[in-house]
Amino acid sequence: MPSPDDYRRQAGSYSTADGVVGIGHNGGPSFADRPGPSNVTDGRFFGDDTWTSLVAALPVEANTPETAARVAAVFFCVSIIAEAVGSLGLDFRDANGPRNDFPLAQVLAYEPNHLQTGAEFWAAMAFTAVLRGEAFAETTLGYDGIEVWALDPTRTFAEWGERSLVVHHHTARGPRRLLPQELFWFTNIADGGLRPLVPWKQAKGAIDFQLALEVGARSFFRNDRRPSGIVTTEQKLNDASIGRLREGVERWKRGGTPVFEMGVKYDAVGSSNIDAQLVELIQQRTLELGRYWRIPRSMIGDEGGNAGNNEQDTRSFVSWALRPLTRRIEQAITVRMLPPDLRAQGVRAKFNLDAMLRGDSATQWRNAVMARTASVLSINELRTGWFNMPRIEADWADDPRAALNSNRAADTLTGGETAPQDKV
Repeated sequence: MPSPDDYRRQAGSYSTADGVVGIGHNGGPSFADRPGPSNVTDGRFFGDDTWTSLVAALPVEANTPETAARVAAVFFCVSIIAEAVGSLGLDFRDANGPRNDFPLAQVLAYEPNHLQTGAEFWAAMAFTAVLRGEAFAETTLGYDGIEVWALDPTRTFAEWGERSLVVHHHTARGPRRLLPQELFWFTNIADGGLRPLVPWKQAKGAIDFQLALEVGARSFFRNDRRPSGIVTTEQKLNDASIGRLREGVERWKRGGTPVFEMGVKYDAVGSSNIDAQLVELIQQRTLELGRYWRIPRSMIGDEGGNAGNNEQDTRSFVSWALRPLTRRIEQAITVRMLPPDLRAQGVRAKFNLDAMLRGDSATQWRNAVMARTASVLSINELRTGWFNMPRIEADWADDPRAALNSNRAADTLTGGETAPQDKV
């Protein structure tokens, strides 16, 4: 007569005096040499080979910025700010208007280096700063003139002192020690010291929660949407019954449906995604992550809104998420990139945020008429700055105080006389 230990060795499962046979989370039996679980949350209860390999392949804790960025909500928050910065036009101005007549202005606005355009470079720098809290670039002299190259953040470490900064950059040729005056850099918000706060570390708790939700959802669907459980019976199983039970467990692991006999019943010990409110939890944690980067609810949530709310949310995004970052970049360019003679002339870097604040087309046209009527902007400023149209080469088109009741555009193009209503 086989002993209970023989049954356990043959069936690859553990039995109790009550006839309980354990089935792992993915349907596999718990092997005899595995220590008995102290509780159902210590990992051993669900720890068969399939489950262990699945958990090892998925991150359950954000220990690096790259792991944090794998969370969809984090990547969305960081990338939408970075892409918005990359889409903005970079201009240089002084007290008299635009000043884009020096080579560095064209380099920073359009081609920082021969592998990146201005949009690509500033989006990459903003992505690094928004995720990590700091971004560094190095100015070099290339064949065509000045070039600006972003430092790889995975190989760059900033050593912040009480009143000092040293940047350690590791390259294929070895480590480099760079001083702040050798670099272009800008940082995120700090709490009173020089060292900036690291956004992904500030949000680490919410990110870990989101990763745990993703791991649980993936394992649930990997297990063919079946919760883990146990099979029980009040009858004594013989060798043939144990063999058929083992075959049913193997069928369960392959995605099939086992047929139990001898009064064997299956009792689920896990909860379904509906019972765990998985969808609601993911939505709630997504909104929570949006708060860390000040992304409006309508931009990160799946609920819609009316046109008025969306326009207001866009303004909030520009005012509280985008403008603080671009202000830091503008001052960093002015202080750390422009030569002293240009700064002495009052030249300042300026990102153009107007395009994101004008609303829809109808609102833009109404605002353009109001700006021209109030003598705030000239015709050429509206044409080139608002609507990407060519300039009108005439003095009156540059004067915001030019009279409004004349048809000078027609006069300039055709040489005709003033419009009839002007003669009245």
